[in-house]
Amino acid sequence: MVNLTDKYGRLHDYLRISLTDRCNLNCIYCNPEYQNFEKLQREDILNYDELIRLVKIFLNYFRIKKIRFTGGEPLERRGVLDFFEMLSRVKRKNNFEFCLTTNGTLLEGSISRLKDLGLNKLNISLDSLNPERYKYITGSDSANSAINSILKAEELKFDELKINVVVIRGINDDEILDFIDFFKDMQTYVRFIEYMPFKNNSWNKNAFLNCSEIKEIIERKYILIEINDNRNQVTRNYNIEGYKGRVGFISPISNHFCGRCNRLRIQSGGSLKLCLFSNGLDDINLKKYIRDMKYNDELIAKMVFDKLQSKEKEHASIDELKTQKENNMISIGG
Repeated sequence: MVNLTDKYGRLHDYLRISLTDRCNLNCIYCNPEYQNFEKLQREDILNYDELIRLVKIFLNYFRIKKIRFTGGEPLERRGVLDFFEMLSRVKRKNNFEFCLTTNGTLLEGSISRLKDLGLNKLNISLDSLNPERYKYITGSDSANSAINSILKAEELKFDELKINVVVIRGINDDEILDFIDFFKDMQTYVRFIEYMPFKNNSWNKNAFLNCSEIKEIIERKYILIEINDNRNQVTRNYNIEGYKGRVGFISPISNHFCGRCNRLRIQSGGSLKLCLFSNGLDDINLKKYIRDMKYNDELIAKMVFDKLQSKEKEHASIDELKTQKENNMISIGG
């Protein structure tokens, strides 16, 4: 077992796996309705046995601490709870954090089972507390379902519960303090995320609000105390003085964290993606090798390690990111 380290000395101990490129929402920054990109067919995505094999390769050959499952919306995939049952058996033999990112709209009915299966950490996306605005952002009337899932998760006391809010100027930036007011007495993080440019999501600088501005808005009403946590690689976290709730800021645009990046991504179609913002041209499709009997686990692990050595020092500029054609957010898995 070796450290998964790139040529710049960055240790990669966090694996994100997308289970599907399908989602029941059409968020304007991720999956706008007009985008109409071609979805993968069933035979084109990694099946559950293949996913389990890949998980085992990463756990057996590299020092991986955390595995997060994403989408699209991961709970959209048929049989996903049975897959998580398979994963729980792997987890009993390996020490890693089992994490899930979801929009929460399909979560409430299965959240207790997920907790029983060993889910440690849960991230739920919620970009507005207002049902009408939520519908404008997501195309869905599911705001109450997402909020109810959050409240249920708080009751179940996961090791970590985070609420992800993508902030877009002129759309939901007037709710920043509302989010703090709503969650300040809960044992959770509210994480404000900068609006990022992806294929056909209409990103423009006038809609962009950087994390420094967001923090200033919060500090007009609350005192924030920074949490010094060396384990955290991408988020700057703060306690809210006098309250249980915490705040996080993710600033991939205004203050990128490339030098601290510790994550690799596997897309639902099997491509290993070294950077959230890579153009896809240099991705390696692990599905091809998983399905070819000539390649055993050791050879696939070597491919992963070798491929990591080509990871760039930092992502491209904003102007370049806006022109990329192969960086569709929903297919990447966030």
